[in-house]
Amino acid sequence: MKFSVTTDKLQSALTAVMSAVPAKSALPILSNVLLETEGKLLKLSTTDLEISITTTIEAKVTKKGSVAIPAKKFQEIIDALPQTDIEIEAINNRVEMRFGTGDYKIAGMPADEFPRLPEFNQAKEIKVPADVLRRMIHKTAFSASNDETRPALNGILWQTSGEKMRMVATDGHRLAKIEADNTKLQGLYGDMIVPPRALNLVSRLAVDGITEVGIIFNENSLIFSCGGNTISTRVIEGPYPNYEQVIPKYNNKSLIVAKSLLADTVRRVAILSNALTHQVKFSISKNTLQLSATNVDFGGEAVEKLPCQYDGEDIEIGYNAAYVLDILKQLECDALRFSLSTAVSAAIITTMEPTSDYLCLVMPLRLAD
Repeated sequence: MKFSVTTDKLQSALTAVMSAVPAKSALPILSNVLLETEGKLLKLSTTDLEISITTTIEAKVTKKGSVAIPAKKFQEIIDALPQTDIEIEAINNRVEMRFGTGDYKIAGMPADEFPRLPEFNQAKEIKVPADVLRRMIHKTAFSASNDETRPALNGILWQTSGEKMRMVATDGHRLAKIEADNTKLQGLYGDMIVPPRALNLVSRLAVDGITEVGIIFNENSLIFSCGGNTISTRVIEGPYPNYEQVIPKYNNKSLIVAKSLLADTVRRVAILSNALTHQVKFSISKNTLQLSATNVDFGGEAVEKLPCQYDGEDIEIGYNAAYVLDILKQLECDALRFSLSTAVSAAIITTMEPTSDYLCLVMPLRLAD
Protein backbone atom coordinates (compact mmCIF):
# COMPACT_ATOMS: atom_id res chain seq x y z
CA MET A 1 0.00 0.00 0.00
CA LYS A 2 1.27 3.44 -0.89
CA PHE A 3 -0.41 6.83 -0.94
CA SER A 4 0.16 10.51 -0.26
CA VAL A 5 -2.17 12.98 1.39
CA THR A 6 -2.01 16.32 3.21
CA THR A 7 -1.54 16.15 6.97
CA ASP A 8 -4.55 18.39 7.65
CA LYS A 9 -6.86 16.01 5.76
CA LEU A 10 -5.41 13.08 7.64
CA GLN A 11 -5.78 14.88 10.98
CA SER A 12 -9.48 15.54 10.33
CA ALA A 13 -10.09 11.94 9.31
CA LEU A 14 -8.33 10.57 12.39
CA THR A 15 -10.28 12.91 14.66
CA ALA A 16 -13.51 11.58 13.15
CA VAL A 17 -12.73 7.91 13.81
CA MET A 18 -10.85 7.99 17.13
CA SER A 19 -14.03 7.88 19.24
CA ALA A 20 -14.47 4.17 18.44
CA VAL A 21 -10.97 3.19 19.61
CA PRO A 22 -11.36 1.54 23.04
CA ALA A 23 -9.21 2.83 25.90
CA LYS A 24 -8.42 -0.78 26.84
CA SER A 25 -9.15 -4.02 25.05
CA ALA A 26 -8.24 -7.69 25.36
CA LEU A 27 -7.98 -7.71 21.55
CA PRO A 28 -4.85 -5.79 20.43
CA ILE A 29 -6.24 -5.27 16.92
CA LEU A 30 -8.98 -2.99 18.30
CA SER A 31 -6.39 -0.39 19.32
CA ASN A 32 -5.59 0.04 15.63
CA VAL A 33 -7.04 2.12 12.81
CA LEU A 34 -7.52 0.23 9.57
CA LEU A 35 -6.14 2.04 6.50
CA GLU A 36 -7.43 0.95 3.09
CA THR A 37 -6.75 2.46 -0.33
CA GLU A 38 -8.67 2.01 -3.54
CA GLY A 39 -8.96 4.21 -6.58
CA LYS A 40 -8.42 7.77 -5.42
CA LEU A 41 -9.68 7.19 -1.89
CA LEU A 42 -8.22 6.46 1.54
CA LYS A 43 -10.57 4.83 4.03
CA LEU A 44 -9.92 4.85 7.80
CA SER A 45 -11.92 2.57 10.13
CA THR A 46 -12.04 1.91 13.88
CA THR A 47 -14.27 -0.22 16.09
CA ASP A 48 -14.78 -1.34 19.68
CA LEU A 49 -17.16 -4.10 18.46
CA GLU A 50 -20.17 -2.10 19.64
CA ILE A 51 -19.66 1.01 17.52
CA SER A 52 -17.72 1.33 14.29
CA ILE A 53 -16.68 4.48 12.42
CA THR A 54 -15.38 4.75 8.88
CA THR A 55 -14.36 7.94 7.13
CA THR A 56 -13.22 8.35 3.53
CA ILE A 57 -10.99 11.07 2.11
CA GLU A 58 -9.34 11.73 -1.23
CA ALA A 59 -5.69 10.73 -1.56
CA LYS A 60 -3.11 10.17 -4.27
CA VAL A 61 -2.97 6.38 -4.32
CA THR A 62 -0.03 4.78 -6.10
CA LYS A 63 -0.48 1.25 -4.74
CA LYS A 64 -3.68 -0.36 -3.51
CA GLY A 65 -3.55 -2.13 -0.16
CA SER A 66 -4.46 -2.13 3.51
CA VAL A 67 -2.85 -2.25 6.94
CA ALA A 68 -3.83 -1.78 10.58
CA ILE A 69 -1.74 0.75 12.49
CA PRO A 70 -1.76 1.74 16.21
CA ALA A 71 -4.40 4.47 16.23
CA LYS A 72 -3.28 6.69 19.09
CA LYS A 73 0.41 6.63 18.20
CA PHE A 74 -0.43 7.31 14.55
CA GLN A 75 -2.59 10.26 15.56
CA GLU A 76 0.17 11.64 17.82
CA ILE A 77 2.63 11.56 14.94
CA ILE A 78 0.28 13.18 12.42
CA ASP A 79 -0.82 15.86 14.92
CA ALA A 80 2.82 16.77 15.58
CA LEU A 81 3.68 17.26 11.92
CA PRO A 82 3.50 20.61 10.14
CA GLN A 83 0.86 21.12 7.47
CA THR A 84 2.44 19.40 4.49
CA ASP A 85 2.13 16.47 2.10
CA ILE A 86 2.98 13.10 3.61
CA GLU A 87 3.67 9.83 1.82
CA ILE A 88 2.70 6.64 3.63
CA GLU A 89 3.80 3.19 2.52
CA ALA A 90 3.15 -0.21 4.09
CA ILE A 91 5.38 -3.18 3.26
CA ASN A 92 4.88 -6.44 5.17
CA ASN A 93 2.84 -4.54 7.80
CA ARG A 94 5.63 -2.08 8.51
CA VAL A 95 4.43 1.45 7.89
CA GLU A 96 6.77 4.22 6.78
CA MET A 97 5.75 7.89 6.79
CA ARG A 98 7.83 10.33 4.76
CA PHE A 99 7.59 14.10 4.49
CA GLY A 100 10.18 16.74 3.57
CA THR A 101 13.27 15.76 5.51
CA GLY A 102 11.40 13.48 7.95
CA ASP A 103 11.01 9.71 7.98
CA TYR A 104 8.99 7.80 10.59
CA LYS A 105 8.44 4.04 10.83
CA ILE A 106 5.96 2.10 12.92
CA ALA A 107 4.93 -1.55 13.11
CA GLY A 108 1.41 -2.33 11.94
CA MET A 109 -0.76 -5.46 11.97
CA PRO A 110 -2.31 -7.49 9.15
CA ALA A 111 -5.51 -5.91 7.85
CA ASP A 112 -7.27 -9.29 7.75
CA GLU A 113 -7.13 -9.44 11.57
CA PHE A 114 -9.32 -6.33 11.78
CA PRO A 115 -13.02 -7.12 12.42
CA ARG A 116 -15.23 -7.13 9.35
CA LEU A 117 -17.39 -4.00 9.39
CA PRO A 118 -20.93 -3.67 8.01
CA GLU A 119 -21.21 -2.06 4.62
CA PHE A 120 -23.53 0.83 3.82
CA ASN A 121 -25.99 -0.16 1.09
CA GLN A 122 -27.37 3.07 -0.36
CA ALA A 123 -30.29 1.20 -1.92
CA LYS A 124 -31.68 0.54 1.56
CA GLU A 125 -31.09 3.93 3.15
CA ILE A 126 -33.71 6.33 4.43
CA LYS A 127 -32.85 10.03 4.47
CA VAL A 128 -33.48 12.11 7.58
CA PRO A 129 -32.81 15.88 7.76
CA ALA A 130 -29.56 16.35 9.69
CA ASP A 131 -30.84 19.31 11.72
CA VAL A 132 -33.94 17.36 12.81
CA LEU A 133 -31.87 14.35 13.85
CA ARG A 134 -29.34 16.48 15.76
CA ARG A 135 -32.14 18.24 17.63
CA MET A 136 -33.85 14.98 18.59
CA ILE A 137 -30.60 13.49 19.87
CA HIS A 138 -29.61 16.61 21.80
CA LYS A 139 -33.03 16.92 23.42
CA THR A 140 -33.13 13.34 24.75
CA ALA A 141 -29.62 11.95 25.31
CA PHE A 142 -29.14 13.79 28.62
CA SER A 143 -31.97 11.76 30.21
CA ALA A 144 -30.55 8.31 29.45
CA SER A 145 -29.44 6.22 32.42
CA ASN A 146 -25.86 5.33 33.35
CA ASP A 147 -26.99 2.39 35.50
CA GLU A 148 -25.51 -0.73 33.89
CA THR A 149 -27.97 -2.96 35.77
CA ARG A 150 -30.78 -1.54 33.61
CA PRO A 151 -29.31 -1.80 30.10
CA ALA A 152 -32.48 -0.84 28.23
CA LEU A 153 -32.53 2.53 30.02
CA ASN A 154 -28.91 3.12 28.97
CA GLY A 155 -30.23 3.72 25.47
CA ILE A 156 -32.52 6.08 23.61
CA LEU A 157 -35.75 4.53 22.38
CA TRP A 158 -36.20 5.38 18.70
CA GLN A 159 -39.69 4.68 17.44
CA THR A 160 -40.80 4.93 13.82
CA SER A 161 -44.47 4.81 12.94
CA GLY A 162 -45.71 5.70 9.49
CA GLU A 163 -44.51 9.23 8.85
CA LYS A 164 -43.52 9.98 12.44
CA MET A 165 -40.44 9.27 14.47
CA ARG A 166 -40.03 9.65 18.20
CA MET A 167 -37.09 9.51 20.59
CA VAL A 168 -37.47 8.87 24.31
CA ALA A 169 -34.89 8.62 27.08
CA THR A 170 -35.34 8.14 30.81
CA ASP A 171 -33.29 7.11 33.82
CA GLY A 172 -36.33 6.56 36.03
CA HIS A 173 -35.99 10.02 37.62
CA ARG A 174 -36.54 12.17 34.54
CA LEU A 175 -37.75 11.62 31.00
CA ALA A 176 -37.46 13.44 27.69
CA LYS A 177 -39.63 12.76 24.63
CA ILE A 178 -39.53 14.41 21.22
CA GLU A 179 -41.38 13.77 17.96
CA ALA A 180 -40.81 14.75 14.33
CA ASP A 181 -42.50 14.19 10.99
CA ASN A 182 -40.69 12.59 8.07
CA THR A 183 -42.58 11.44 5.00
CA LYS A 184 -39.62 9.28 3.96
CA LEU A 185 -40.42 6.95 6.88
CA GLN A 186 -43.73 6.01 5.29
CA GLY A 187 -44.42 2.33 5.81
CA LEU A 188 -41.65 1.90 8.38
CA TYR A 189 -42.75 0.74 11.83
CA GLY A 190 -40.54 -0.37 14.68
CA ASP A 191 -38.77 0.33 17.96
CA MET A 192 -35.01 0.30 18.50
CA ILE A 193 -32.97 1.09 21.60
CA VAL A 194 -29.86 2.94 20.47
CA PRO A 195 -26.74 3.73 22.55
CA PRO A 196 -26.58 7.51 23.16
CA ARG A 197 -22.85 7.41 22.45
CA ALA A 198 -23.52 6.30 18.88
CA LEU A 199 -26.18 8.94 18.33
CA ASN A 200 -23.97 11.65 19.81
CA LEU A 201 -21.25 10.65 17.35
CA VAL A 202 -23.72 11.00 14.49
CA SER A 203 -24.77 14.41 15.80
CA ARG A 204 -21.14 15.54 16.05
CA LEU A 205 -20.23 14.37 12.54
CA ALA A 206 -23.41 15.55 10.79
CA VAL A 207 -22.27 19.18 10.56
CA ASP A 208 -20.42 21.48 8.15
CA GLY A 209 -23.06 21.76 5.47
CA ILE A 210 -24.42 18.22 5.78
CA THR A 211 -28.19 18.50 5.26
CA GLU A 212 -29.22 14.84 5.38
CA VAL A 213 -28.19 11.68 7.19
CA GLY A 214 -28.68 8.32 5.50
CA ILE A 215 -29.89 5.57 7.82
CA ILE A 216 -30.21 1.82 7.34
CA PHE A 217 -32.42 0.08 9.88
CA ASN A 218 -31.33 -3.55 10.39
CA GLU A 219 -32.71 -6.08 12.85
CA ASN A 220 -29.87 -5.74 15.37
CA SER A 221 -28.00 -2.69 14.17
CA LEU A 222 -28.19 0.78 12.69
CA ILE A 223 -25.89 2.28 10.09
CA PHE A 224 -25.62 6.03 9.55
CA SER A 225 -24.00 7.86 6.65
CA CYS A 226 -23.17 11.57 6.76
CA GLY A 227 -20.66 13.27 4.55
CA GLY A 228 -17.73 10.92 4.15
CA ASN A 229 -18.46 9.20 7.47
CA THR A 230 -20.24 5.94 8.26
CA ILE A 231 -21.20 5.02 11.83
CA SER A 232 -22.61 1.61 12.67
CA THR A 233 -23.88 0.54 16.07
CA ARG A 234 -25.43 -2.46 17.69
CA VAL A 235 -28.80 -1.79 19.22
CA ILE A 236 -29.53 -2.56 22.87
CA GLU A 237 -31.71 -5.55 23.63
CA GLY A 238 -35.14 -4.62 24.97
CA PRO A 239 -37.85 -4.38 25.85
CA TYR A 240 -37.93 -0.71 26.74
CA PRO A 241 -40.20 0.10 29.72
CA ASN A 242 -43.69 1.39 28.93
CA TYR A 243 -42.83 5.05 29.36
CA GLU A 244 -46.36 6.18 28.46
CA GLN A 245 -47.55 4.84 31.82
CA VAL A 246 -45.40 7.31 33.75
CA ILE A 247 -46.47 10.40 31.79
CA PRO A 248 -49.40 11.86 33.77
CA LYS A 249 -52.54 12.59 31.79
CA TYR A 250 -54.45 14.62 34.37
CA ASN A 251 -52.01 17.15 35.82
CA ASN A 252 -54.48 19.99 36.36
CA LYS A 253 -52.27 22.51 38.17
CA SER A 254 -50.30 24.90 35.98
CA LEU A 255 -47.23 26.81 37.12
CA ILE A 256 -45.85 29.31 34.60
CA VAL A 257 -42.49 30.92 35.29
CA ALA A 258 -39.70 32.71 33.43
CA LYS A 259 -37.10 30.13 32.42
CA SER A 260 -33.92 32.15 32.95
CA LEU A 261 -35.12 33.49 36.31
CA LEU A 262 -36.00 29.99 37.50
CA ALA A 263 -32.70 28.53 36.30
CA ASP A 264 -30.62 31.22 38.00
CA THR A 265 -32.56 30.88 41.25
CA VAL A 266 -32.42 27.07 41.33
CA ARG A 267 -28.68 27.24 40.67
CA ARG A 268 -28.11 29.62 43.60
CA VAL A 269 -30.37 27.89 46.09
CA ALA A 270 -28.91 24.48 45.23
CA ILE A 271 -25.52 25.59 46.56
CA LEU A 272 -26.88 24.86 50.06
CA SER A 273 -28.81 21.71 49.11
CA ASN A 274 -28.02 18.20 50.33
CA ALA A 275 -24.88 16.92 48.62
CA LEU A 276 -26.48 13.57 47.78
CA THR A 277 -30.06 14.46 46.84
CA HIS A 278 -29.53 18.06 45.60
CA GLN A 279 -33.07 18.65 46.82
CA VAL A 280 -34.66 22.05 46.30
CA LYS A 281 -38.17 22.54 47.67
CA PHE A 282 -40.72 24.28 45.46
CA SER A 283 -43.35 25.96 47.68
CA ILE A 284 -46.04 27.17 45.28
CA SER A 285 -48.85 29.52 46.21
CA LYS A 286 -50.91 32.08 44.31
CA ASN A 287 -48.52 33.84 41.91
CA THR A 288 -45.52 33.12 44.16
CA LEU A 289 -42.87 30.43 43.90
CA GLN A 290 -40.55 30.00 46.86
CA LEU A 291 -37.42 27.89 46.44
CA SER A 292 -35.55 26.64 49.49
CA ALA A 293 -32.81 24.22 50.42
CA THR A 294 -31.07 23.12 53.59
CA ASN A 295 -27.76 21.43 54.30
CA VAL A 296 -27.29 20.15 57.84
CA ASP A 297 -23.58 19.49 57.26
CA PHE A 298 -22.99 23.23 56.86
CA GLY A 299 -25.88 24.39 59.00
CA GLY A 300 -26.92 26.18 55.83
CA GLU A 301 -30.29 27.33 54.53
CA ALA A 302 -31.26 29.22 51.38
CA VAL A 303 -34.65 30.76 50.53
CA GLU A 304 -35.67 32.83 47.50
CA LYS A 305 -39.02 33.95 46.16
CA LEU A 306 -39.86 34.71 42.56
CA PRO A 307 -43.02 35.69 40.69
CA CYS A 308 -45.02 33.16 38.71
CA GLN A 309 -48.49 32.49 37.36
CA TYR A 310 -50.34 30.00 39.54
CA ASP A 311 -53.86 29.99 40.97
CA GLY A 312 -54.23 26.42 42.23
CA GLU A 313 -54.10 25.18 45.80
CA ASP A 314 -50.86 25.63 47.72
CA ILE A 315 -48.42 22.77 47.20
CA GLU A 316 -44.87 21.85 48.25
CA ILE A 317 -42.74 19.59 46.07
CA GLY A 318 -39.09 18.56 46.23
CA TYR A 319 -36.97 18.17 43.09
CA ASN A 320 -33.38 17.27 42.34
CA ALA A 321 -31.92 20.62 41.28
CA ALA A 322 -29.51 19.03 38.80
CA TYR A 323 -32.37 17.29 36.98
CA VAL A 324 -34.41 20.48 36.80
CA LEU A 325 -31.45 22.47 35.46
CA ASP A 326 -30.69 19.81 32.84
CA ILE A 327 -34.25 20.09 31.56
CA LEU A 328 -34.29 23.89 31.56
CA LYS A 329 -31.19 23.89 29.34
CA GLN A 330 -33.15 22.02 26.68
CA LEU A 331 -36.21 24.27 26.55
CA GLU A 332 -35.97 27.05 23.98
CA CYS A 333 -38.36 29.59 25.44
CA ASP A 334 -38.72 32.64 27.66
CA ALA A 335 -41.41 31.14 29.89
CA LEU A 336 -42.20 27.52 30.65
CA ARG A 337 -44.98 25.50 32.19
CA PHE A 338 -44.89 22.96 35.01
CA SER A 339 -48.02 20.79 34.82
CA LEU A 340 -48.54 19.42 38.32
CA SER A 341 -50.88 17.16 40.24
CA THR A 342 -49.65 16.18 43.71
CA ALA A 343 -46.43 16.34 45.70
CA VAL A 344 -45.69 12.69 44.86
CA SER A 345 -46.51 12.63 41.15
CA ALA A 346 -44.34 13.56 38.19
CA ALA A 347 -44.28 17.09 36.79
CA ILE A 348 -44.45 17.66 33.05
CA ILE A 349 -42.29 20.56 31.89
CA THR A 350 -42.92 22.11 28.48
CA THR A 351 -42.72 25.39 26.63
CA MET A 352 -45.84 27.50 26.34
CA GLU A 353 -46.45 26.31 22.77
CA PRO A 354 -49.71 24.31 22.73
CA THR A 355 -48.48 22.14 19.85
CA SER A 356 -45.00 21.51 21.22
CA ASP A 357 -43.36 18.33 19.95
CA TYR A 358 -41.16 18.11 23.06
CA LEU A 359 -41.82 17.43 26.71
CA CYS A 360 -39.77 16.60 29.76
CA LEU A 361 -40.82 14.94 32.97
CA VAL A 362 -39.20 15.00 36.39
CA MET A 363 -40.07 12.84 39.38
CA PRO A 364 -40.36 14.50 42.81
CA LEU A 365 -38.23 13.72 45.83
CA ARG A 366 -39.64 12.94 49.24
CA LEU A 367 -39.40 16.18 51.15
CA ALA A 368 -36.86 16.17 53.95
CA ASP A 369 -38.30 16.54 57.42
